[in-house]
Amino acid sequence: MKKLYPLLCVLFLIYWGCEDEQGTITLWGKEYSIENTTELDLGSQGLTGSIPPEIGDLTNLRHLYLYNNQLTGSIPPEIGDLTNLTHLYLENNQLTGSIPSEIGNLTNLTRLYLENNQLTEVIPEGICNLDIDWINNFFISNNQLCPPYPYCIEDYIGEQDTSDCP
Repeated sequence: MKKLYPLLCVLFLIYWGCEDEQGTITLWGKEYSIENTTELDLGSQGLTGSIPPEIGDLTNLRHLYLYNNQLTGSIPPEIGDLTNLTHLYLENNQLTGSIPSEIGNLTNLTRLYLENNQLTEVIPEGICNLDIDWINNFFISNNQLCPPYPYCIEDYIGEQDTSDCP
């Protein structure tokens, strides 16, 4: 199986990530050091598919820029493992599902951009754990997020399509 793993990794790396024995992971066809990667700037790169859960292995990541792509699927809960993250830009994709409750683990986060996706359901209360300047560094409009909204952001929700909300 050990010899077969690299082959399987190659077969699946287009849509998923793979971790190898060298302390790297492969995301969207490129290898990244688990220990040394502090910024992942893949904005406007034409990325498709979902955000791989292996992204959570990049625990020293401080900036994650995946904006202006065609990413689909949910935000993986493993995003909450990126506790050193200060900037998270996922805007202008086609992300669906709920915002994972693990987002509240990102206590170093100072910028959160999620606007112009297709996110649904309620926003987790844990988002209030974040130390964000809500007026200038939090953008979540143009989704389908349902009330009630957490107290810390209820004034910063912007336009939401609530037609499918209960």
